[in-house]
Amino acid sequence: MSKYTDDELYQLLTETGRLLQGVKPREGEEYSLDSILAEYGRDTAKPTPKPAEPPEEEPAPVPAPAEQEEKTEKAVEDPALLDTGRLRSTVAANMARVMGPEKKIDGTPVRPGRKEKPVLHVVEGGKSETARELPSDVFPEEPEGMHKVPLEQVMSQTVESVLDEDDAILDTSVPLLERVQDALADWGDRLSALLARRKESKKASRWEENEAEAVREEPEPEMEQAARDEKRLCKKLHRHLILSAVPTLLLAVMTALDGAGVLAGLWAVGPWLHDAVAGGLLLLTAALALPVWREMAERLKNGRSGCELAACSAALVTLADCAYGAVRQGGAYAPFAAPAAVMIWLCQLGLLLRADARWSAFHLADIGGTPPYSASVTAAGTCKQKGTIKGFYNTAYREDTPRKWQAVLAPLYLAAATVLAAVVALSRKDSADFLWVWSALLAAGVPVSLPLTDTLPMKLLNQRLVKSGSAVAGYEGARTVCGSRRMVITDDDLFPPGTVGLNGLKVYGEEIGKVVSYAASVAQACHSQLTPLFDQLLMAEGGLHLAVEDLHYFEEGGVGGTIHGESVTMGSAYFMRKSRVTLPQELKLKTGVFLAVDGALIAIFAIKYQPSRNVEWALRAMRRNRIVPVLAVRSSNVTPGLVKRKFNLDAKALYPDVSTRLALSDLSRETAEQSGAIIYREGLMPFAETAVGSRRMVRASRWAAALAYLGGLCGLLLTYYFTGVGAPELLDPTRMLIFQGLWLLPTLLLGGMVRHY
Repeated sequence: MSKYTDDELYQLLTETGRLLQGVKPREGEEYSLDSILAEYGRDTAKPTPKPAEPPEEEPAPVPAPAEQEEKTEKAVEDPALLDTGRLRSTVAANMARVMGPEKKIDGTPVRPGRKEKPVLHVVEGGKSETARELPSDVFPEEPEGMHKVPLEQVMSQTVESVLDEDDAILDTSVPLLERVQDALADWGDRLSALLARRKESKKASRWEENEAEAVREEPEPEMEQAARDEKRLCKKLHRHLILSAVPTLLLAVMTALDGAGVLAGLWAVGPWLHDAVAGGLLLLTAALALPVWREMAERLKNGRSGCELAACSAALVTLADCAYGAVRQGGAYAPFAAPAAVMIWLCQLGLLLRADARWSAFHLADIGGTPPYSASVTAAGTCKQKGTIKGFYNTAYREDTPRKWQAVLAPLYLAAATVLAAVVALSRKDSADFLWVWSALLAAGVPVSLPLTDTLPMKLLNQRLVKSGSAVAGYEGARTVCGSRRMVITDDDLFPPGTVGLNGLKVYGEEIGKVVSYAASVAQACHSQLTPLFDQLLMAEGGLHLAVEDLHYFEEGGVGGTIHGESVTMGSAYFMRKSRVTLPQELKLKTGVFLAVDGALIAIFAIKYQPSRNVEWALRAMRRNRIVPVLAVRSSNVTPGLVKRKFNLDAKALYPDVSTRLALSDLSRETAEQSGAIIYREGLMPFAETAVGSRRMVRASRWAAALAYLGGLCGLLLTYYFTGVGAPELLDPTRMLIFQGLWLLPTLLLGGMVRHY
């Protein structure tokens, strides 16, 4: 369809006719628009056949303007001529190319090859009439040699140019708003594609990293062997911890008495005695803490660092300061031997707590064998699936997040303390106290609570969970379990076996044997929680399970199927009303199960749900810790309203559609791929304890680590200020121990909160 209106087409054809006026066709040929398009156009009418011997005819007279307008209008009405609108855009260019450049005479453009006919404007009575053409003899004829172009050549080039162009000759102007919308849409599509590619690449890299980590992991040993190894390690660490505690305690007591001025007379015997005694006790503590040195060497071998490197560095610098002071017959200030010894001892305590937490988890897995349940994270939330021990050992040995932070921040704090010590020594132009300033910055800048930020909460969590029959695989296992703020809960979690019973039965117009058989068959087919109740009735009546065909679920809270050619539906009262099944008047049963055959009610089963105190505690613990339960239930009676009525608690539970509930219910019956937490007891309480405790443990570890680094930064800045302004006498080992103890207190409090929820 042409893009031009009828007026535009008429104007175009009129201009073409005026352009071709005065050009005579060849003898025996007649040119018309139909014949031109038939010869050069596409999919147009065939040209008029040329007669064999055309008779000589005189040139047809030029039609009058009225006749020409009438013929033009008829030509425009012809659908075959609507495509000629493109002639308008190319005829001028082709005429200019063929006929040569235009010239101007008195400001009027004139092209060679065309005989311009002057127009006389007649004005009568002050009004301009229609322009009239003057006779051709008024002006002289064109000079010889003027180039004349045949009409056939002009029309041929014009039509070929139009047909070779694209279908859209002229682009219609688009409004600015549409162009902006198109640009935004294009930009949005490109951005979406870029984000999708980045997401896919990130998933691919993460998958490759997990695959590489899985390849690096060694095969898991038996839980019996793993528990035995961890128990042996705990005994060794405990022995070293007790031995190193003696010199550490002596150093702490000596520092406290020295701060009170009690031992001033003893140090007056020899100026070197103070540094020698402090250095000897620190050396004994470091020598008895062999596991700390071994752990530091192992991590450095693997290209990692941690709190062990910081503690050992502080001990070495302090030992050098003590030796230098003893050789120099007493230093100017008391060495920081006690803070360094306490730091090494706490590192050894952290190693013991980590090994003890692993031993508790492995010991439980060894006693119970294959666990019945495992906690894993799905897209809907944390889900309790069939248990497996696969991956539990390797997950327990993975490096946790606080240890990864130590690998980055501990060397940074050591470097900062070293640089600040050099700055203080250069600013004071006295390198005699460089070791003392360096040891002070290390004692205050390296957080003394760093070894306990992840190990203490982990130990306390497993100590509680083992009593409830569950355990987590270290920090990484807990982080996996608490990866979502939702928990998938099934019918058996809310109402365990023994809390659901049959409170009555009423039959309408059918035999009780048929009613019980139909109800038990439908309940078994849809894996309902009420299957044991109906099976007991079926055994009492001596019935059999029947085949249920075309089983389907309804969003309104019911199921339906076909038994022996009869349409059977079973569900709640709301479902029956939606299915247009007539129910008894004044029905007040809220937790009943209704059975209908071919749209007629045949039985009502009164179901009684008894709330459990353990389930109520679990729901309240989830509510306090902002964990949302997701009801993956199959029973039409178990709704958020029933949970609120029975447990007197608005748990803010999510109640998805029926297809999602069925999918999540089936997912809980599958075996977990990896085990981050194992559960050996039934009910919602152990599951909630595992999820809530894991969440609290991860949060406590992160907050404790953040506060420890904050305390180290504050100690570093304060020590640099006191040593830089020339007030080092304000720094002594007693105040340093108090400062370390104050920043150790938040870690102890956060770790203790893991057991209380």
